[in-house]
Amino acid sequence: MSDSGWNTIDSDAGVFTELVEKLGVKNIEFNDLYSIDSTTLSSLSPIHGLIFLFKYSKLDREYASKNEPITGKYDPDYLSHQVFFANQTIQNACATQAVLNILFNLTSDGVELGDELGNFREFVNGFDSEMIGETISNSDLIRSIHNSFSTPHSFIDEDKNKDKKRDDDDDGRNDGLFHFVGYIWKNGTIYELDGLKQYPIIHDESCATKEEFVDRLPKIIQERIAKYGDELRFSLLAVTNNKLNQAELLGDQEEVARQLHKRELWKRENELRKHDYTGLIVELIKNISKEKNDDEWEEFLQTGRNKTQQMIADSIRK
Repeated sequence: MSDSGWNTIDSDAGVFTELVEKLGVKNIEFNDLYSIDSTTLSSLSPIHGLIFLFKYSKLDREYASKNEPITGKYDPDYLSHQVFFANQTIQNACATQAVLNILFNLTSDGVELGDELGNFREFVNGFDSEMIGETISNSDLIRSIHNSFSTPHSFIDEDKNKDKKRDDDDDGRNDGLFHFVGYIWKNGTIYELDGLKQYPIIHDESCATKEEFVDRLPKIIQERIAKYGDELRFSLLAVTNNKLNQAELLGDQEEVARQLHKRELWKRENELRKHDYTGLIVELIKNISKEKNDDEWEEFLQTGRNKTQQMIADSIRK
């Protein structure tokens, strides 16, 4: 099936949080993870799941050709274990696909899906995983909300196909795309939900509680990352409750202020994603650079770098 009509979106906590809120989901938030350990995860409790982004590589293709998971084992009886699972039938939909695979398994966790997703979940009940994936891909509502977070591009790299074979990792057979998968705890088992796989993947069948899930998940992720050798391009997002609501319920005004600031940054960044400033930036650079020699230009760039680093430091302190 063609991926026409679906755009790529960023692996970003603000993007994913606003996306599910637009879909009508209540009390769900995503938080960026910069380290994967039980202490970090516990600080964000309750943890409903984890989104893992990685570069789809030769290793993934090798295991896919053998119809085997890289780590863990398949659960062909997942339906009898009440696990919701949808295959990915459209390439650029993998971010939203991973999110929905997690959300549709949280119905016993007090998560409100809202009318649209609740009705959708009920409608696809009994469908096989491929049919559910097709139904997601053909949902105008889900697709339009997904695409509202993609950035328009002024330029298309017409040489990208010529460069595919330059990356040994891609072996010239794909564009080195990134892929999203989800991890959840369900009925005492830690599952990986990868829409490109035939079944959900079992990683631990003796995980009795959510607390154990938080303790054991880092080792599972680290084991997966280790399979990719020197590759460093990974991203992790924790699926949690709404931290602003939590702070308000606890009456923690300092935390409320911090959460409001975080959401204001998310809102600003998401608005910027809806615009393509490439043309403007190119013209500005042309006008500035034509009046400077090489030394002046390098000094100008260094000043910009210093200001950017200062802005990042100020943002972290806030």
